[in-house]
Amino acid sequence: MKRLRLTAWIAAVLLTASLCGCGLFPEEEEVLAPPLAAPASVTYTTTTVERGTIVDSVTISGTFVSTSSYDLSFEKRAGYLSEIAVELGDEVKEGQFLARLDTDALEKDLKRQELVTERAQIALDAAKTAENATETSIRLAEIDYELQKLQLDEYRNELEKQSIYAPADGVVSYMSKLGVGEYIAARSTFIRIVDPDSLQIECTGDKISDFQLDQEVVVTYENQEYAGKVVMTPASAPYEMQEEGKTFVRIVITDPLPEGDLLGKSASVELIRERKEDVIVIPRNVVSMYSGESYVQVLEDGVKKERMIETGIKNVTSIEVVSGLEEGEEVIIK
Repeated sequence: MKRLRLTAWIAAVLLTASLCGCGLFPEEEEVLAPPLAAPASVTYTTTTVERGTIVDSVTISGTFVSTSSYDLSFEKRAGYLSEIAVELGDEVKEGQFLARLDTDALEKDLKRQELVTERAQIALDAAKTAENATETSIRLAEIDYELQKLQLDEYRNELEKQSIYAPADGVVSYMSKLGVGEYIAARSTFIRIVDPDSLQIECTGDKISDFQLDQEVVVTYENQEYAGKVVMTPASAPYEMQEEGKTFVRIVITDPLPEGDLLGKSASVELIRERKEDVIVIPRNVVSMYSGESYVQVLEDGVKKERMIETGIKNVTSIEVVSGLEEGEEVIIK
């Protein structure tokens, strides 16, 4: 009985101790908050707003071409080439022989006809001096001679058509790849002669629609600039060119032409649409758009702020600022 009472007393003591455990164990230490780190400073890359010149222009490339050219062919007869007297790039003079078809058979006919015509001429002379000559006999001899002479002229004209001669001074700018002994069709262009002193720059491409007749341009050839002018556009081109679907602009250099062989060489042509000097100009990549409005980010006393601006001339690299920025301000580069 005493043992049961002792056990009950010990259990009561343990229960009381468990309910008041905080008094039996040491108090927990207060946990300190970690020290706060200082925020990192923000560094911006900026550019200073300055005044300058801005140009809105469009540039296209072109090639020097001759405005005076002659496409030459054997107009009346096809045949086999027997002689070619020039090469690509040769300078030629007006009337110079260039090429010929095989004319062996025609030359024989011509020689034969020359003899027949000579015989008719002798007969005519004899008829005129004959003792028994009459008007009829003389006239018959005259008719025979005239007929033979007409036939001779036809042979000579035909032989002339078998050859090509230069119609003017110039340079051979094109030649067919056909060689001696090869067959060439009638009216097939064999040689092209151009005047190297009558040059314009022919330009093609999507940007030619920006060019209008009589506009002044700047031509750059081998790093040298020359004044130029638009002298032909697709709308002002001859009807034949429009029918062929050719679309180009032609530029003439109004300064003295560069020295050297220009035919076929490349040049660039710049059309200045608008130019302003002493205006606020900033890089194009610092300008952003939102809801149709332009804005930039400026740095004021180390703080980034957005600023709406009004823009003017624009080109590939720069933008004119009409209002919203002052010279000397710092604009953040994106």
